[in-house]
Amino acid sequence: SRREREAAVKRNPALRLSQYRLMNRRKSNSRPKTIKILNLRYKIKFVKDTERTASEADGWCDPSNQIIAIYDGLPREAMADTFLHEVIHAIGNVMGIEWGNEESVARRVATGLCTVMKANPSAFRWWQSLL
Repeated sequence: SRREREAAVKRNPALRLSQYRLMNRRKSNSRPKTIKILNLRYKIKFVKDTERTASEADGWCDPSNQIIAIYDGLPREAMADTFLHEVIHAIGNVMGIEWGNEESVARRVATGLCTVMKANPSAFRWWQSLL
C-alpha cells in the first residue's frame, strides 16, 4: 500500500519509491476480465468442461456479444495460444478483414506469435515499453 511504501522510504531514505515498487512488483497472474480491441471492449469468459464440450472448441470469439471464451482447463501454453487465437479472430472482425481461411490464419499466427514471444521475452518487454 501507499502508506507502507512511504514508511519504508522514511526508515531508509536511500530507498526510493521507484526501487521499492520494483522490489515489490508481483507477476501478473490474474486473469483478465476484459480486453479492449480497437474501440470495443470484449468480455473474457473462462468456461468449464460443459461449455467446452457443447461448443466442441477450446475457445471461441462471439463478436456480436463481444465475448471471448477460453476453456478453463487448458495447460498454460495451450491457454496462451488459444487466447491469442481468439483475439486474432476479434481483431479480424472489428477491422473487417476478409481472409480466405480465417481459422487457419488465426491458428498459425497465434502459434507463431506465442512461439516467438516465449523464445524472446526481453525483446517483447522492450517492445511493450515502446507502447
